[in-house]
Amino acid sequence: MNTIAKNFVVALVTVASAAAIGTGLADRAAAQPAAEVVHLERVVVVGHRAEAPVELAVLPRVVVTGHRAAQADVQVASAL
Repeated sequence: MNTIAKNFVVALVTVASAAAIGTGLADRAAAQPAAEVVHLERVVVVGHRAEAPVELAVLPRVVVTGHRAAQADVQVASAL
């Protein structure tokens, strides 16, 4: 083997090992946290009527029922 071929093999091995290390580090950094199930308790809010008439906004009623069958449809927001 001549010198050029030896240098080429050394360079090829170096690039391949650097790519393997980079891929390993990227996989470790991209790991997603485990999903957790949150159970909410029922809350009752009790208030007192205001003395002065206050204009209140009427919000729509929201009822959450069921769950998704496939976790692949879940979109998770992340801060940049």
